[in-house]
Amino acid sequence: MSSTTTGSPAFTPLPPPEPELTPAEVVARAEAMIPMLRAQQQEADDRGHFSDEVLQAFRDAGFYRMLQPKLFGGYEFDTETFFEVVYRIAAGHPGTAWCFCLSATHVAVVASYFDEQAQYELLGDGEYRSPHRAVPGGRLTPVAGGYRASGTWAFSSGIPVSTHFMADGFVYEEGSEQPTRVVTFVARKEDVEVLPDWGHGATLGMQASGSNSVKINDLFIPEHWTTDHDILFGSKIDYSEGTPGTRLHGNPRYLGLFDPTYHMSFAANMAGAARAAVERLAEILPSTKQILGAEKMAQDPDALRALGKGAGLADASHAVMVECARRIDRLHARWAEDGQPITPSELISLHALARRGALLGCEAVQLCFQSAGARASLSKDPMQRYLRDSEMYLIHASSQPFVDAARGAAEFGAFTGMLG
Repeated sequence: MSSTTTGSPAFTPLPPPEPELTPAEVVARAEAMIPMLRAQQQEADDRGHFSDEVLQAFRDAGFYRMLQPKLFGGYEFDTETFFEVVYRIAAGHPGTAWCFCLSATHVAVVASYFDEQAQYELLGDGEYRSPHRAVPGGRLTPVAGGYRASGTWAFSSGIPVSTHFMADGFVYEEGSEQPTRVVTFVARKEDVEVLPDWGHGATLGMQASGSNSVKINDLFIPEHWTTDHDILFGSKIDYSEGTPGTRLHGNPRYLGLFDPTYHMSFAANMAGAARAAVERLAEILPSTKQILGAEKMAQDPDALRALGKGAGLADASHAVMVECARRIDRLHARWAEDGQPITPSELISLHALARRGALLGCEAVQLCFQSAGARASLSKDPMQRYLRDSEMYLIHASSQPFVDAARGAAEFGAFTGMLG
């Protein structure tokens, strides 16, 4: 194989499976899968993640290659296209979307922040799926050429359908009883243990998200399979030089910008859940009698008002998702045009926007549930699943009110990032 990049390993670029695939077509494929995804909701919840058949359908549709660099057989589609697909998967099943999205986004982390050698090793066969457990944990001990890693990382969403595992780990220097720094590292899935602690009713909601714990026991991690960037808020990035990804791929989307992209995962998920709840309420109303009288709920002005308000909230949630995606790519384009640094304040502002969209989606789900009658509470009815899944977002750490305070600080340019 001939070398394609000066100084790079010998490597022939991988062609994408469908060179003519367009954003419109990949979104249409996701839309067409909604009935299939709704049909498998219960079995996916019981299992704790979606099936091998659904995984293959996602792979065949090109969903896992949307954010993958072209060098490694990907399409490099824009942020809006990726999250339009997530939105439709969530309209089919929010838990499946959570599992998919949090295993599909992190190829862009590797493609942005890891050096060339790591990218060729991790992405070179065209298959990379990985969670990223961003809350630091475990113990990484420096050794020659890298680290020895041990520990357990909970809530590693997407790990059952992944090829790799990514997490933040505490580094303990020799003789130190306290961690001195944090690095992000990658391991092969085959080298870690996925604990059976998700699905089968183990949690209130998002039972199909594949958020299992991952255990590592004294595993060697090569130095170049790690990065010490603040990959959420960019506070350690020298934007004058770009990132390893912008230099290797020539695409400004590989600057990273992962805090807003990360929270967009939830915005798209909750927008999709809102759409699903509205569509379920529209199914329930014509077939359910009012409490008093023989008329169906579809003739009740209050029920129609609730349906209309829920639909409006769902539309607003989706519209916020779209606008946030476009703003992320406008920041990419601005940097490519004039090299202007992207600030942590700009990133937390987009996080706050994505959060607001997600909250609108949750409000729509709650309204639809409250307006659907007693049948919505039945364990097999999808409406109660949408409610439980939305509640899992509302208790997620990154959805909490601190975001509003950080957004307020951003108005004064005073937000410097979590590691700032």
